[in-house]
Amino acid sequence: MKFRHNKKRNVAFVYEALIRELTVVSLNKEENKKKRIQETIKSLFSRGTILGKELRLYNTLLETQEVDYLTAEKILYEVRRVYSTFDQKELYDAQTAAIHHVNHEITPEVFTKFVPNYKSLAMIYNFFKMDETNIKERVLMERKIVESMVAKKEKAKETKRPIDKFVVRAFAKKFNEIYGGLLKEQRALLSKFVSSSFEEDTELKVFINEELERIRDIVVESFKTKEIKEDKIMLENSKKVLKVVDSFKQRGPLNEKGLALILKMQQLVKEIKS
Repeated sequence: MKFRHNKKRNVAFVYEALIRELTVVSLNKEENKKKRIQETIKSLFSRGTILGKELRLYNTLLETQEVDYLTAEKILYEVRRVYSTFDQKELYDAQTAAIHHVNHEITPEVFTKFVPNYKSLAMIYNFFKMDETNIKERVLMERKIVESMVAKKEKAKETKRPIDKFVVRAFAKKFNEIYGGLLKEQRALLSKFVSSSFEEDTELKVFINEELERIRDIVVESFKTKEIKEDKIMLENSKKVLKVVDSFKQRGPLNEKGLALILKMQQLVKEIKS
């Protein structure tokens, strides 16, 4: 199946590209640009906007994993039903206004950003735009999306529910007991994690991206040190850390496992620096 994909009108692509641009300007300490992008994300994708509603449909399909076929088909049907209730002219006009705003108020380079799950975003875009009269292609597309939502392995599922403050505090206490004291950056991560709404979590995403870039830079720099270069085990473990950092680009919302990994990597780079 071959379809045309207009990424500028793909609300999920635009959102992810803006998040990446926000990360870049944050790292560069370009405060004015950072504020403009934050305001843009909030105005375009808040819960009450039509683009915000469309984005949540994308996220429903993207974040649903390891369910059975029947559940996946029901979710897909409901997403399609909700999408069909949107005023298509209002949606098109909102997308046009968003494109104009990004081009003139931020930078057209946003639309050239690399987004790891681009193929999945394009597939969902085409699912929404597909001609209802083309039954064969529509069924094949729906099957492809359903298969992406169905479990591939027999393993326990990780919870996607928001974690309350008591759970995080207990988690932090346990981590603290193991490693002997939380670092400043670890406390900042836990604070962002607790305050995140798990829907409007832009600030958390940006913080995680910045922290992963910082961790990557320190590990890469460590390759130049004599201790790492002359110790094959340390060198191999450092390379594994880089793979873990890169793997976060493919992850969905941050959960307990992901939180623990970042906390451990923060501890590791602290030890590398010292």
